[in-house]
Amino acid sequence: MIRTRASICAGIGFAALVTSLYAREARAYSFIDEIPEDPCARARSFEPQDASQAAQRARRACRLASFERRMSDERRQTVASEQDARDAAVQKWFVATQPARVLHPMAIELFGGSGIVNYGAAFSWNVLRNVELAARAGRREMSCTDQFSGAGADCTRTTLGGGVRWIIGDRDFSPFVGTGFSSTSAPLKIYHFDEMTGVNMFLDGKGVAHSASLSGGLQLAVSYVRLSLEYVYEYVFYTGATLNDMQHTPSEDLRVIWYDSLHQDRHGVRFQVGFAF
Repeated sequence: MIRTRASICAGIGFAALVTSLYAREARAYSFIDEIPEDPCARARSFEPQDASQAAQRARRACRLASFERRMSDERRQTVASEQDARDAAVQKWFVATQPARVLHPMAIELFGGSGIVNYGAAFSWNVLRNVELAARAGRREMSCTDQFSGAGADCTRTTLGGGVRWIIGDRDFSPFVGTGFSSTSAPLKIYHFDEMTGVNMFLDGKGVAHSASLSGGLQLAVSYVRLSLEYVYEYVFYTGATLNDMQHTPSEDLRVIWYDSLHQDRHGVRFQVGFAF
């Protein structure tokens, strides 16, 4: 009898413990589920006809949160509109007051004219408001005496160089002055009278030269179009020539003729046209 009562008491105690733990977990889960973080979600958890203070507080909190969100969206739209208006005003002022070469500082150009080279291409960049840097590559088709036939052989000049222009004024049509540096090379083929032997001899080689230039002219920059006309003076400060033998022997006779040819073309006029971006 005593053992049976003890067993019954133990079973009742175990059942009470399990029920207590289950109720505690159920209450905790119910608390989290019934009070969401979103005020409007809490308001929707009440029935529409519920007029309790808790339901009314939840609905007021939802209306307040909705009002704050609407005001925040309106403030963001106002700030964005003001920023767009300021950007448009700055762009309008920039277009109205700045010259075209500032709006489109880079340009790809072609040039032609007279001088050491006759034609070529250039890339220019207005790094400052009135300062333009440029890189150029040019050629001048020339012929010289062929070894066997005496006809014209290819002695075309090829030049690579760079320069800087200072634009005088802020108008679209402005004068400028410039300076630059160039390196020129060409094959050389000539008949030469040797005073030591008294006979004509053929010289076949290659010439190189370095020169500095001064220029001045006018530039027109309108929208995406770039035009310029300038006078160029080239000062050749170094010339060298070698024969096309195994040792590439320096030849003073070739060098003198090479220098005279460049010296005759030291004055030139260059017309340049291009697309700016």
